[in-house]
Amino acid sequence: MTFYKKFNYLINIVLLNVFKSNRIMPGKTVYLAFKSKYPKASFIQWKQMDVFRWQATFHYKKEEHFALFSSEGKWLETITPVSLDITPKQVQQNFAGNYNNDGLQEIYHVETPNRSLYEISWNNGIFVLKLLYNSSGKILSKMIL
Repeated sequence: MTFYKKFNYLINIVLLNVFKSNRIMPGKTVYLAFKSKYPKASFIQWKQMDVFRWQATFHYKKEEHFALFSSEGKWLETITPVSLDITPKQVQQNFAGNYNNDGLQEIYHVETPNRSLYEISWNNGIFVLKLLYNSSGKILSKMIL
């Protein structure tokens, strides 16, 4: 092995170890709570949101999800991108009665321990409107972004 190849090999090992040691991982309590709720999750990436919350981005049942856990390991919410046809019929009907599909940008299913919500981003060409529906199709809030 030439000096150049040995040098590159050593640099790669050092960089790999640096990046491995800088990976952000939650404490054992948060990790075990996540594994209990999503035992078959894959491609898991962690991000510390603040002192009290951790976010996991992962794949589960062939879909991308974002889950929030408290630093004590309590599950707070899971957010999943969805299409309009996946939302409850009442949400689809109420949205279609007031907005057209042309401005539809993103839809998220927001699941918490107490309820299930659908957040829809819609663009009319001037501003983006964020709409929040409950599972029965009732609009809970509208916000201009």
